Amino acid sequence: MTVRLRGTLDVAAMRAAVTDLVVHHGKAEHAEVRMRWEVTHCSEEALHDLLAEAASDCSLSADEPSVRCHILSTDADSHVLLLVLHLVACKCSLAGTLSDLAAYYAARRPGEERGSVRRTAGTWRRCDLMDRADLSPSVLSEQLGYWREALAGLPEEITLPIDRPRPASPSYRTAVHETRIGTELHDWLVAFAQERGVWVFMLIQAALAGLLSRLGAGTDIPLGTSVRGRTNDAWDESAGCSGNTLVLRTDVSGDPSLHDLLTRVRQTDLDAYANQDLPFEHLLAAMAPPRSSARHPLFQVMLVLRDDVTAHAEFAGLKAEARVFDLSMARLDLVVELAEERTPDEMAAGIDVSVRYSTDLFDRESIVALTDRLFRCVEAALADPARPMSELAVLSDTERKTLLVDWNGAPALLSADRPVHELFEHQVAERPGADALVFGEERLTYRALDVRANQLAHHLVAAGLRRGDVVGVYLERGFEQVIAVLAVLKAGGTYTMLDPDLPVSRVDTLIGHASARAVVTRASLGERLLPGRPELLVCLDTDAEAIARQPVHGLGHRAGPLDAACIMFTSGSTGEPKGVVTPHRAIVGTMLGQDFTEMKPSQVWLQCSPVSWDAFALELFGALLSGGACVLQPGQRPEPALIASLVQKHEVTTLHVSASLLNFLLDEHPAAFTGVRQVMTGGEAASMHHVMRLIREFPQIVLVNGYSPVESTIFTLTHRITGEDGTRPSIPVGRPLRGKGLYVLDGNLALTAPGVVGELYMSGVGLTHGYVGRPSLTAERFVACPFGAPGERMYRTGDLVRWRRDGIMEYLGRADEQVKIRGFRIEPAEVQSVLAKYPGLVRTAVVVREDAPGDKRLVGYVVAREGIGVDPASVRAFVAERLPYYLVPSAVVVVDALPMTPTGKLDRRALPAPALSPREASREPRSEQERILCGLFAEILGADRVGIDDSFFDLGGHSLHATKLVNRIRSALGAELSIKAVFETPTVAVLSGRLTKARDAGPALRARSSTSS
Repeated sequence: MTVRLRGTLDVAAMRAAVTDLVVHHGKAEHAEVRMRWEVTHCSEEALHDLLAEAASDCSLSADEPSVRCHILSTDADSHVLLLVLHLVACKCSLAGTLSDLAAYYAARRPGEERGSVRRTAGTWRRCDLMDRADLSPSVLSEQLGYWREALAGLPEEITLPIDRPRPASPSYRTAVHETRIGTELHDWLVAFAQERGVWVFMLIQAALAGLLSRLGAGTDIPLGTSVRGRTNDAWDESAGCSGNTLVLRTDVSGDPSLHDLLTRVRQTDLDAYANQDLPFEHLLAAMAPPRSSARHPLFQVMLVLRDDVTAHAEFAGLKAEARVFDLSMARLDLVVELAEERTPDEMAAGIDVSVRYSTDLFDRESIVALTDRLFRCVEAALADPARPMSELAVLSDTERKTLLVDWNGAPALLSADRPVHELFEHQVAERPGADALVFGEERLTYRALDVRANQLAHHLVAAGLRRGDVVGVYLERGFEQVIAVLAVLKAGGTYTMLDPDLPVSRVDTLIGHASARAVVTRASLGERLLPGRPELLVCLDTDAEAIARQPVHGLGHRAGPLDAACIMFTSGSTGEPKGVVTPHRAIVGTMLGQDFTEMKPSQVWLQCSPVSWDAFALELFGALLSGGACVLQPGQRPEPALIASLVQKHEVTTLHVSASLLNFLLDEHPAAFTGVRQVMTGGEAASMHHVMRLIREFPQIVLVNGYSPVESTIFTLTHRITGEDGTRPSIPVGRPLRGKGLYVLDGNLALTAPGVVGELYMSGVGLTHGYVGRPSLTAERFVACPFGAPGERMYRTGDLVRWRRDGIMEYLGRADEQVKIRGFRIEPAEVQSVLAKYPGLVRTAVVVREDAPGDKRLVGYVVAREGIGVDPASVRAFVAERLPYYLVPSAVVVVDALPMTPTGKLDRRALPAPALSPREASREPRSEQERILCGLFAEILGADRVGIDDSFFDLGGHSLHATKLVNRIRSALGAELSIKAVFETPTVAVLSGRLTKARDAGPALRARSSTSS
C-alpha cells in the first residue's frame, strides 16, 4: 500500500513502527523482520515514476514474510510511504491496517510508552490455500468443472494497440493515468443499470470489451477482476495475482448492441461469481495454459471495482491517507480501476478511473486516448443501446480529421491530366540532344528516341491498331523494347510486357487474358507464338524498311489521361494471372510533383527490374519524364555483378532494387553504391541490418522504402530511412504520396484508431481501373469509397497495417494467403493449379515456409494416385515449363496424405519440412571444375556434401541463391553465366558442360560483357 503523509516525519519512528506492524501481524510474534529500507528525496513531478519503479522492482523471497519500505519525500512536510509486503494477506480492512500503523508510530515517537499501543482486532497471517473449512472438496471440484468449460478455447493472448512489441523479459514497470467520470455520466450509468437489472460495473465491462474488440483484440475478450468473497486468498507468485481473481470471458461476436452484450455479460458475471471460491492458482494448475514470462496467463487486461481503495487516519503530528497498491497489476498489460463515489443520500457523485499500464508496451499518450475512447463508447452506447457496437463513435472528430486529412496524401502539386507520352515529348522539346537511353556502348538521344518511336507508332496505326487496343511487347531489354513501349502509347494503345524468358505457354496465356490485338517482337521470337494469335504481328527486324519509311512527327492526341497505358500481370488466387489495367493518369500522378525522390535531368537511372514489375515503369519513366538518362541492363532480370559494373561505368545516381537485391549488392558488391545519390527499395520487408549499414557507410545516399500493390501503381507510401529507424523493430512503409488516399479499416469498414491493426484500402490518383476481363473480381476489390467524393473508389489491398502515433504507417503482413518472396507477389493457389495438372497426382498444396529466419521458400506438397511413383524433380520441371521461375517451388515433397485440421482445412503446421539433402545415388565430381562447383553449391546452400547429380533447387536453392552462385562461379572459375542458365541446368553435371561452352566462346562473351558494363 501507499500512505501519503503530511507534516514533519520522524523517519526512525516510522521504521520502528513498520517493524512492529510486521512482527505483530506476521506468522510469529517475535519473528525476525528482513526489511529493505530506503529514503529518497525527489520533486513532486518525479514522484509518480519513482513510486511505480519502486513498486515494480519486487524481488522479495517467497519463503518468509518480508517487507520493503520506501519513503519518498518531496519537501519537509510531504512524504509518501510505500509498503511492499510479500505472502501476507490482511484479514482486517485497509482502514484498520492504517490505524494500527498510526498507533505503532505514535508509540515509537520519543517520550511515548510502547505498551500504550491499542491494536485492532484484525490480524495478519500467512494463508494456507486449502484452509477453507466451509468449502468441501466436492464444491471445489464442481467449481473447477465450471471453469474448465467456461474457459475452454480461451485465446492465449489478445491483441492490444501497443506502442512497442512485447519484450521476452518484461520489466514490470508501470505507470498510471488517472481521470474521472463526471457526476452527470455516472448518474446516467446508474439509472441505465437499474432499469436493466445490471450493475454499473457490468455496463463498463461491456463497453470496455466492445472497445477492445474495436481496437483489434478480437471477439473473445477475457477480462480479469478481483472479488471479495468470504475468505481472503494468499499470493501466488507464479501467477502474479491473488487467489480471489476471476476471469470474465466476454463474447463480442456477431456485432451485438449494448443491449445484447449486457445480456451476455450479466449471465457470464453471475455464473462466475457463483463459482468464485476456487483459488485462482488452483485454476491455473488445472487448466495449465501456455505460460510465458512475457504475458500474464488467461488474461492480460483487468477491470476492478474498488470499494475501499483509500483510508484516512490521524498519525501523531501527521495526516495520512492510504491507498492499495496491488503489485499483481505490474504483471498485467492494462488494469482499469473504478472507484464510485456517492453522496450521503447515495446519489451518484462520479467515478474515479485509474488506468495502470505497462510502460514496456504503452506510451502515456496512447493510454489517454484509450481512456477517452472508453468514455466516448460508454456515452454513445447509452444514447443508443440498440445500435451495433461496430457503429458506435470511438474516434473523436479531431482523430477522424487526423486520419482522413492530416495523415492522408496532400493535394497534388501538378496535374496528372496528360498522357505519359506527351510528357516525354515535352522533354524531347526541352533537351533533344541529351542522352535518353544507354545500352552497352550505344546511346540514344531524346530526339532520336522520339523519332523512332513516332515511326513505329505510325506503322502500328497503318497496320490497323485502334485507340485502346492492347499490344504485347515481346522483346529483350534494349532500345527496341523502349521504342516499342513509347510507340504503343503514341498510337493510343495499351502495352503489356511479355518476358521472352517466360514459357511460351505462359506468354500465350497472357496474350489471351489481355486480349492483345497485336504483338511487337522480332522474327525469331515471333516464331514461338501460337498460330492465329495475335491478330497483328509486327517484327521490328523484318518490318524495318517499312517502319523506316513512316513519318517522324508525332500522331497528335490519340489517348487521354484516363485511357489505359499498360496492363501489368500479377499472380492470381484463382490459378489464373490477373491483368491490372493502369491508366496514364496513375503513372503520371505517381511520378510528377512528388518528393519521395529527386526527378531532375541531372539524374542517371538504371532500369534493371523485371519488365513484368511496375518497377519497370518507375525506372524507365522516372528518367524519361524528368529529362534524365536511363541505363538499360542487358538480360531480363537483375544481375548483381552487372548492376555493380553499370552503376560505376555510367555513373548511375538513382537506383531501385528489391530489398533482397539491396542486401545482396551490399554484401557482395558494396562499391556499387559509391556514386549513387538515391536508392529506392521495396517489394518485401527491408533488412534492418542492411539498411542501417547502407546509410552508415554511404551517408550521401537518400534511402527510400517504398510500398504499393500494382493496383495502386508503383508507390503509394514511401519512407526515407534514417538512423532513428534502427531503434525500432522494423522499417515502416511511411506516409502517402501526394494525391493518394489511405484508409485503415476494420471488418466493418470503420476507421481504426492509431496503433490498431486493420486492413489497408487505397484511393486517389494512383488507382488503376481494375482487372482486364474480370469484372466480378474488379467489383470485389475496387469498392465505393465512403470517405471521398461521390463515385470515388478505393482498392482493398488485403494488407494488414497500422498507423503509428506520428502518422507513419507500419506494414504487418497479409490478411489472405497472398505473399511476397524476394519481391515477387505470389498467390500459392496459382502454383497449386499447375501442380494439380501433373499426371498421377490426386491432391496438391503449396505453402510458403520459413524454416530459417528470413528465408521464405515456396514448397509444393503432392499426393500421388495409388501405385504411381512421383519424382519431385520431374514435378518441378513440369511447373518450370508453365510458370515463371519465381513461381516454381523450391522443393516438392511427396506425402501419403495431406494433414487436415478437425474443421477439414489443410493443417499447415503438420506439413513436413522438405528434406534438403543430397541424393544417396549422386555421383562424385569427375573433374577439378566439378569439384569446385560442388563446393560452391555446398557453401551457398549450407550443405555438408553435394554430388554432381544433386539439383540446386532440390537442396533448397532459390533465385537469390542463384545470383550468389553466378557471382561465386565468376570469381572462382572466371566464367560468365546467367541466372537463367542455373534454372535450366541446376545440377553440377549439366552446368559444368554449360561452363565449358561459355569458355569456348570466351572472346565473344567477354566482348559482350565489356560493352554492357
